[in-house]
Amino acid sequence: MLISIRLLVCSLILGFGATVVGAREPEARIQPKRPTGERSVKTDRGFMVAYTQRIPGTNVEIEMVPVAGGTMDLKPPPPPPASWNDEWRAEQRGATYVPPKVDPDLKVQTVEIEPFWMGKFEITMEQYMPYRQLYYAHKKAAFRKGYERPGFDEVDGVSSPTDVYDYSYNFEFAGASDSPVPTTSQFAARQYTKWLSLTCKLDYRLPLRSEWQHACVSGQKPELLVDDVAVHFENTEKVETIRAGTKLASSLGLHDLQGNVSEWVIEDTATTGLFRGHVAIGGNFNLDAKDCQCDSILRSTEDWWDSDPDFPQSPWWATSDESRATGFRIISPLKQMSDQLRELYWEADSDRLREDVESRVESGRGTFGLVKP
Repeated sequence: MLISIRLLVCSLILGFGATVVGAREPEARIQPKRPTGERSVKTDRGFMVAYTQRIPGTNVEIEMVPVAGGTMDLKPPPPPPASWNDEWRAEQRGATYVPPKVDPDLKVQTVEIEPFWMGKFEITMEQYMPYRQLYYAHKKAAFRKGYERPGFDEVDGVSSPTDVYDYSYNFEFAGASDSPVPTTSQFAARQYTKWLSLTCKLDYRLPLRSEWQHACVSGQKPELLVDDVAVHFENTEKVETIRAGTKLASSLGLHDLQGNVSEWVIEDTATTGLFRGHVAIGGNFNLDAKDCQCDSILRSTEDWWDSDPDFPQSPWWATSDESRATGFRIISPLKQMSDQLRELYWEADSDRLREDVESRVESGRGTFGLVKP
C-alpha cells in the first residue's frame, strides 16, 4: 500500500561556532512589513525572512533562509539498484535475479508546495556534534539511581547515534568543523531533526524530495555553470576535506544543493516498510557534473552497510563509499506540524528498522532517552 507523506505528513568539540553578528532569532523569522535590503517571502502571516537557529547550551548556529511555495513536476524515483545480497539470495533459490522496475502506475505528478525555511548549508560536523553527544548523556543517565529508560513509544524519546566503527574511514573527507557530516543513515538524519525540534522548540525535518527539488530548480541562475555551484569529481583534483559553502550560492542563498555531498530527502510517496532504498539527491564530489543535477538521485541498498561488522547493522551509520559522500540539510515548515506528521517525518519508516534500533539499544550498543532543551 502506498502512503502519501505529503497528505499525511526538523574528534570535534562544542563551541567551535562563532556567533553571527546581527543574527536574527527564530522568534523574528516572520516580519509584519517587507524588509529592505534582503530576500523575503510574502505569506498570509507576514514576510518570511532569514534567521539563525542557535542550539541551546552551545555557540553552534544553523542559518536558515526562506523558500517560497509553488508547484513542482515530480517524476517517479528510480527503483533501488541491485545489491549483492539480492543477487546472492536469487542464486540460492536457483533463480536469476531480476532488478525492480519503475512502477508503471507511477506518473509525473504536479505537487503543490507550501513555503518553508531551508538550511543555507548542509548540516556540518559541528552542528551534528551536540546530537552525537546525546549518546554519552543517555549512557550517563542510565547509571543514576532510580533511572528508568523511557519506552520507544515516548513522544519525546530520541535514539542517539553510537560512535562510528572507524573514524578514519567514516570521516575521511570530513576533517573540518564545517565539513558536511557524512555516513549518517536517513533514520539518523530523521532523529537529528526530532532532537533539534525538541531542543529548540521549533519544528525541523528533512525535506520532501519535491521541496528539495523545488528549492534547487527555483534558485538556479542561468548565467552559472555546474562548476560554479557544485563540488564534483571533474573539478576536484584531489579530495582531502569537503567543506560547506565553498561554491557560489543560488539565487535563494542556498549553497551546495548540487554536488558536495548527496542529501537525504523523504520521498513524497513512500512504500510502507521501506528498510532500504531511501533517496539521496543532488549528486556529490565523487560524481561527474552530469550526475550533480537537481534531479540526480541515489538510493541506498544493503551494500551501503557491507563493512559494518555488527549485527544487526547500525541504524545510524552506513559504511560504503556512497555513504561517505552523503549528508543532509534541514527545513522548517511555515505551518506547525501535527503529531501525526511529526511521527512520519521523525521516526523509523519500517518495522524492521525499528526492531533493529530496539535490539541495539537493549544490547547496550545504542541509547534511547528523553530530550529537554
